[in-house]
Amino acid sequence: MNICDLSGKSVCILGYGREGKAMVDALEKHAPNCKIVIADKSNELPVTNYETQCGDQWLHHLDRFDVLIKSPGIPPSQLVTVNSQLLTNSTQIFLDSIDPRALVIGVTGSKGKSTTASLIHCILKEAGRKTVLLGNIGDAAVAHIDEIDEHTIVVLEMSSYQLMQLSRSPQIAVVTSFFPEHLNYHGTLEEYKNAKKHITKFQTPDDTVFYYAHNDGASDIASLSPGTKTPYDDADSPIAVHDTKLMGIHNLFNIAGASKVARHLGIEDATIIKAAAHFEGLPHRLQSLGVHQGIHWIDDAISTTPDSTIAAIKALEPNVHILIAGGQDRGSDFTQLGAAIDSSSIEHVIVQGETGQKIAAAINKKTIHAVQSVTEAVQLSVQLSAFRSPLSTCLLSPASPSYDLFTNFEEKGKVFKEAIFKLPQCP
Repeated sequence: MNICDLSGKSVCILGYGREGKAMVDALEKHAPNCKIVIADKSNELPVTNYETQCGDQWLHHLDRFDVLIKSPGIPPSQLVTVNSQLLTNSTQIFLDSIDPRALVIGVTGSKGKSTTASLIHCILKEAGRKTVLLGNIGDAAVAHIDEIDEHTIVVLEMSSYQLMQLSRSPQIAVVTSFFPEHLNYHGTLEEYKNAKKHITKFQTPDDTVFYYAHNDGASDIASLSPGTKTPYDDADSPIAVHDTKLMGIHNLFNIAGASKVARHLGIEDATIIKAAAHFEGLPHRLQSLGVHQGIHWIDDAISTTPDSTIAAIKALEPNVHILIAGGQDRGSDFTQLGAAIDSSSIEHVIVQGETGQKIAAAINKKTIHAVQSVTEAVQLSVQLSAFRSPLSTCLLSPASPSYDLFTNFEEKGKVFKEAIFKLPQCP
C-alpha cells in the first residue's frame, strides 16, 4: 500500500511508540487528507491534535477504520479479534512507497542482524555508495520515504515483529541465524520462524538471499526464496577479528555475511577490510566500558538468551572473572549456560531478576551472589575484585530479557554504565 493512497482514508495507528509517531508524521506529509486516530494501551497520550482511544478501550471499534497500521511491539495475541484484512505495518508501507528502482537489503536473524546490517552500511559508505541504515536499528523507515531514489541502497534491519505481516521481500535478503527467541510474542517457535520467512517468501527469481551456512534455521528460511541462494561462513571474512575493533570470534560470521553481500555488489576486499577495521561496533554488544576501580567492564546487555550469553563468555575466555546475569523469566533452559559457566574462567556469578535463581541452580562450581539491582551488582563486583590481581573483567550478559525491571536491554545497559561511572575514582 503506497502511503499516498491513504489520502482521504480513515486510518488508525495501533501503538504510539517510535514507529507509531514516525507513521503519523509520514501520513501528515504524504497523505495530508487522511483522518488519523491513535490507539494505545497507555491510559493517556501527549496528543492534542488527533483523536485517541486509550487504556482498556484502545482496541474497541476498530472495524470503523479503512486501514489499521500496527506498531511492531504489539503481539498478535492482542489482535485476534481484529479483521486481518485491515492490518498493515509501517515497513510494508515503506517498501510499497519508495522508488521501486532503489535496492533494498533486508537483514534478519535471531542474533547478529544489527552488527551485520551496520557493517554492510559501513562498507557501502566506504565504497562511496549512497546508502541509508533503517529499520529495527536505524531510524524508522517511513521517515525517509522521499529521500530514497534510484541510486539509494537501503540497508533495512528487519525484526520478526516487522516481518510478520509483510507481503513484499527485499531484493537482497540476509539471514544471519535462527534459534528460539521471542516465543512469548509469537506464541510458538513455528510462528516465530514463519514471521522470519517473510524476508524470502516474496522474493522473485531475480533476487538473492545470503544465509549463514552453519545454522539450520537460517538455511530453512533461505530455502523459501525462488531466487539465488548463497551460503556464507567464517572463511568469507577477509579480515581477522583481532584486526578490528570488535570483540569476540563470533563477530567473524557478521563480517563474513557483510563481506559476501559487498562482493555481490562489486566492492573489492581492500574496501571491505578498511571499513571493517574502522567499524566501532554497537552499544551493548560486548561493548568495553573501560577500566574503573581496577575492573574492565563489558556491557553485553543485548544477550537476552542463554545461547547468546554462552557466546559472550566464549568470546572473552579466559579473561572473564565476574558475570552479572538474570532478568525476565520466559521459560528458558539454563542447563547449557550453567555448564559453560562451570567450565569457564568465571569465578563469581552475580544473579538478579526473575531468572536469577534458575541460573544459579544450573551452576555447580562457581560462587553465586544474589542482588536486587544492577547497581548493587556493580558495587558488589568492586568488593569481589578488591584483592584480585591482575585486572578483573566483569561481564554484564543477562541471558534473559530485561523487561522485568527495564523498558528494554538498552535501558539496562545504560543503568549498568551509569553505576560504573558513579564509582569513586581510585586514589
